[in-house]
Amino acid sequence: MKSPYSGLWIIVALGLVLFLAVAFFDDITIGTWTIKKAPFKDHLLAEGMETDTLTADSVSEYIPTQEIKTDSVAKSILIFGDSMTFNLALRLAQYARQNGHSIHTVNWDSSNTKIWAESDTLTHFIRKFDADFIFVSLGSNELYFKNPESRLPYIKRILQMIGDIPYVWIGPPNWQKDAGINDMLERVCRPGAFFRTDGMELARKKDHIHPTRQASALWVDSIVRWMPKSYHPILMDIPTDSIRKVSPNVVFLKALNK
Repeated sequence: MKSPYSGLWIIVALGLVLFLAVAFFDDITIGTWTIKKAPFKDHLLAEGMETDTLTADSVSEYIPTQEIKTDSVAKSILIFGDSMTFNLALRLAQYARQNGHSIHTVNWDSSNTKIWAESDTLTHFIRKFDADFIFVSLGSNELYFKNPESRLPYIKRILQMIGDIPYVWIGPPNWQKDAGINDMLERVCRPGAFFRTDGMELARKKDHIHPTRQASALWVDSIVRWMPKSYHPILMDIPTDSIRKVSPNVVFLKALNK
């Protein structure tokens, strides 16, 4: 028996087909009449696009949205941090000489983010050397911390002291698996300002912690090769063979507490 509602269902089905056609195709014009595209398609696809965006944002690698020009102005470079700092500064000093920069180093043995954040040492040396580019070498003495989030206020305070000065935070050279200090530093630092050392194969001294002087030089070379991808690259051409021993102008400090 034919259902008395058959005609109604046909009308409903035709209406649905028309609705979907209007939603997914451009405006339809019939004579002087124009049927505007419904926003249903945009809302439906927007949900999928949002998911893709979240997936892309979860990638930690910094990808500049546009080409970043190298700042070719000579800089007063300050590198400060823990006992990893001195050997890094030796190689950076060669780059500075090659490219017309000056370099100043503050090596604070056994220091960490808490010590730097709770003193006026960094502010003092930024002013003293009129630093306009900064390398930070901190995190090695907090690599073993089971709760690295406890250091977050100190890291934020250091970045606050650096202010608008362009910087590169050099991540610790892991000799053991950390509990998240690298991930936190990468998250807190400005995008394109954190160099992740973890994963690099570096020859170590007898303590199996500190990279050798030669390994530190190669470490710096890796940082420099990465810098064009940073948010504020500066002129860092490879030093010529004629540039050998260059003073990194070091101030040595000794941490009294942690």
